[in-house]
Amino acid sequence: MAKYNVKRETKHVPSEVNKMGSAAYKLDPKEELVSTVLTTFVQKSYYEKEKEIMDRFRKAALQVDPLFVAKTAIYARMAANMRSSSHVLAAELAPRISGEEWASRFYHKVINRVDDMSEILSYYRNIMKGKGVPNAMRKGFKVKLESLDPYLIDKYKMLGREISLIDLVNQIHPVPTQTNAEAFRLLMKEGGKGIDKLYSSKILEKEMSKAGKVSKEDQKTVEVAKQEAIESVLGNIKGMPIFNLLRNLRNIILYAPDSVDEAVRQLVIPEKVYKSRLLPFRFLSAHIEISNMRYELKEGTSSSIVFEDEVETRVATREEFTRLKNRVLTSLETAIELSCHNIPELEGRVAILIDHSGSMRGDGGGASLVSVLSRTTVVDIANLFAAMLLSKQPSVYVGLFGDRLIQYRLDREMSILQMTRDIYSRGRACGGATEHGIFTFFEELISSRTPVDHIIVFSDMVIGAENRWYGVPGSGKGSGRFQETFREFRKLYPATKVVSVNIHQTDGTTVFNKNYGVTQVAGWSEKIFDVIAEGGAGYKAIIEEIEKIVI
Repeated sequence: MAKYNVKRETKHVPSEVNKMGSAAYKLDPKEELVSTVLTTFVQKSYYEKEKEIMDRFRKAALQVDPLFVAKTAIYARMAANMRSSSHVLAAELAPRISGEEWASRFYHKVINRVDDMSEILSYYRNIMKGKGVPNAMRKGFKVKLESLDPYLIDKYKMLGREISLIDLVNQIHPVPTQTNAEAFRLLMKEGGKGIDKLYSSKILEKEMSKAGKVSKEDQKTVEVAKQEAIESVLGNIKGMPIFNLLRNLRNIILYAPDSVDEAVRQLVIPEKVYKSRLLPFRFLSAHIEISNMRYELKEGTSSSIVFEDEVETRVATREEFTRLKNRVLTSLETAIELSCHNIPELEGRVAILIDHSGSMRGDGGGASLVSVLSRTTVVDIANLFAAMLLSKQPSVYVGLFGDRLIQYRLDREMSILQMTRDIYSRGRACGGATEHGIFTFFEELISSRTPVDHIIVFSDMVIGAENRWYGVPGSGKGSGRFQETFREFRKLYPATKVVSVNIHQTDGTTVFNKNYGVTQVAGWSEKIFDVIAEGGAGYKAIIEEIEKIVI
């Protein structure tokens, strides 16, 4: 072994400056494309306007082979259950894959729900200003339309939309089959009236709509109609889809309390949960909604204008209401555990760090909601993943970081969803202006020589300690303090496995240098845990999985 002529350290110099003024590394186009697709509903974020996200999105896609982009869209829609980002990719690909022999198969395989077709076509026309229906898109959509059964034709009529199912049929001309010919005939001639007589399943939205049309003068009649609608859907052969169950748990408690037991039974059927492919935070959203339900009108409510969250439940007693509410909350805990059955137990000491800065929680500077239709923030997703991961670790440290680093004291008696909400509450004390707390964590490890086997960081990876938002004006150079700190940490702890989980991709950068043995990954699905368990692969593992897709 050389004593004097030692190996020279290769320095990897950051080329970017992130939104917090820190030096950062640029992701390669495939990594940026994948991480953006898996962490956005294509809405404005804390740091970026929707147009900025779209421009970065398109630029990354244009730098990548169109076949990989197509496979990424299929992966996003079918494996990660991301809708809007898959729609954008599918539409943007239209001019690039014209004439490719696999193009029509792609437009068939990227469709999971009927309304995916209308979303893709609407984007193509309204955003890309395209004309008509591209030939490959037409052929792929045609195969999908011809496969529909009467139930799906009725469910996805989309009559109030700019592009309805009738419009799709008129423009794509599917050839009806023996199974769906009558349903298509009723759709085109009668606007869909009577299709429900061709199948036995019930569509909740349709049944609730009927209930809402009952005489408004008799509120009791409306309530009974809603109760009957819920019971009819829960009681049919297929039951109620998990997503509809989650969205209607409140209505079930309010209008059909006798059906709570059946709803709970369906909610925790393992096969049903697996097939739903719901993003984990959907269960958290439902848990928050049910937890906030009250038995009585809100104290001080005197107005005759009463909103839904002030309505008195139809359950006769407070005790019965509490029992039903707790029954539903317990079932949600079971469902979330079923949905993420791949949580790994890591060997040794595990440190979990959760970013609670302003860009994750949302503060006066901007919002961090995952979409305009959701109350869930990106920190909610980070907290949920952290709570799920720590629940399986025998020796764990949990640190919440913002301006300060706060150790979260575990209560193992808490359920996963309860702990998620408790972490959010404790995170308020971190301070939102910087991510100084993560620097504190690594600096304390260095000074104390505390051994740790795994470090998992949940963040949007826009990390800085100097409170210099949006870069360093005029210098074109950012603070490299994080890289210096992490390099020093790595010299002392070369074997520690570090995983960076990007919860919301911003500007295509990261402060972590992957050449220092950091596994980097992004996303909102339970597949995150597979990457954490495997270790070392990160984006490479996801990219390899995408490339295996056959079109």
